[in-house]
Amino acid sequence: MLSRKKRGSLKPHNSSIVLHLKPILLARNVTNPATYLIKIGISNNVANKMLKGEAVQLNFRQLTALCTNLNCTPNDLFALRNINVPDNHQLHQLQSIDDKALNPIAYFEGKSLTEIKEILKK
Repeated sequence: MLSRKKRGSLKPHNSSIVLHLKPILLARNVTNPATYLIKIGISNNVANKMLKGEAVQLNFRQLTALCTNLNCTPNDLFALRNINVPDNHQLHQLQSIDDKALNPIAYFEGKSLTEIKEILKK
């Protein structure tokens, strides 16, 4: 009988491509991310790992659930961290882990109703 080789210890803090849900959850005004992830079918344990930045893998069912429920693409879910690739590399299309998250509530705060209506027309 052949034995399976264990994958060893995976450490997400060493990965250059990481799951980065904070920006999309903030943009979608998700106020309780853990509850939201569980509601869309992600287990409690995995949801907490995703939110803490400890997730080391993501299966296609989870990826599909995230993208369909958050109305986004996989590129919106991942970010780059400490990676050295040429300037013209396609990976640069991903967000950087250091990018500030878009907060639509803060963006509209202080704007008049007329200004908001004009923005929403575009």
